[in-house]
Amino acid sequence: MGMLAAVILCAGCLDEEPDMPVLPPSDVVQPGQVITTTGDVTGDGIAGGTIDTLTFTVKLLPGEKPVDMERISIIYADTIKTETLIPVEGYIGDPPTSTWGIINVANQAGAPNNRLEAQEEFTIRINPKAYLPANRMITIVVRTPSGTPLTIRRIAPPAVLKENNVFIPL
Repeated sequence: MGMLAAVILCAGCLDEEPDMPVLPPSDVVQPGQVITTTGDVTGDGIAGGTIDTLTFTVKLLPGEKPVDMERISIIYADTIKTETLIPVEGYIGDPPTSTWGIINVANQAGAPNNRLEAQEEFTIRINPKAYLPANRMITIVVRTPSGTPLTIRRIAPPAVLKENNVFIPL
């Protein structure tokens, strides 16, 4: 018990920088949320430079109604810029700058469509206008027609590769 008390008492006695504000973990499902991420958030760009596209996969939470992906909005923010991305024409395809697109559908249920249904996973790629350097925090907000938005918070990796840069969860 004496050791624990000493650790607690000394917790503030080191010369450390002040703590950063504590943000809720981004992968915790919030009340009312209807979709969530599955797998890593990755990025592609210029080796040793910046990341220009980010890719993540979403799925429906158990028991939720299908989500019409044509009615979602995606907002990207880093420490410098915030922008609302627009979907590519037809919602499917590799996105040019300032847009987002669905690049893959896993476990397709029924005929191809833009509705996220139970068991399906939609891989989304975003292409923000701002290039992203190493070690910068990002936030991606996916707003569905109803329910609490999905908020993804990550930090870019410390070294940028050409492909498959895995972002670090907060």
